[in-house]
Amino acid sequence: MAEKKINGRTFRVEPMLATDALVLQARLFKALGPAVAHFGDLMKGLGKDKTEADEAKSNAAALASLASIFSQGEPEQIAKLIKDIAEVAQIRRESGDYDHVDLDGDMTGKAKDLFPLLLFVLKEQFTDFFQGLPGFGNLKKVAGVS
Repeated sequence: MAEKKINGRTFRVEPMLATDALVLQARLFKALGPAVAHFGDLMKGLGKDKTEADEAKSNAAALASLASIFSQGEPEQIAKLIKDIAEVAQIRRESGDYDHVDLDGDMTGKAKDLFPLLLFVLKEQFTDFFQGLPGFGNLKKVAGVS
């Protein structure tokens, strides 16, 4: 379980069930088609050996990827994917209890928190997946990552 503060609110992410994670990954890869150009920089921010510069570049690539997806995808499908990603996270309520994020209830009027939340969820859920791929070293070479 990982926690992150975003603009004064605490979010946490617990590992997803394997089947749910696979379905979300497949949906994400399908949507990522337009964002392949950013893959190399995105990969640099994954893993233990990353630098602060790598992480910053990875975050920028992730935002550029999301912009590509937004500009070329079907709006309803993209909104549904973003909603499903955001709602993987839990938010700490004033009572101290955690509830799953409700995209409309928790992000309306706080749009600047949405992209940091999406990046947090995706990194926590899928970094291990990419690192565990048998061909990860080859993917890094293809992506131009040493």
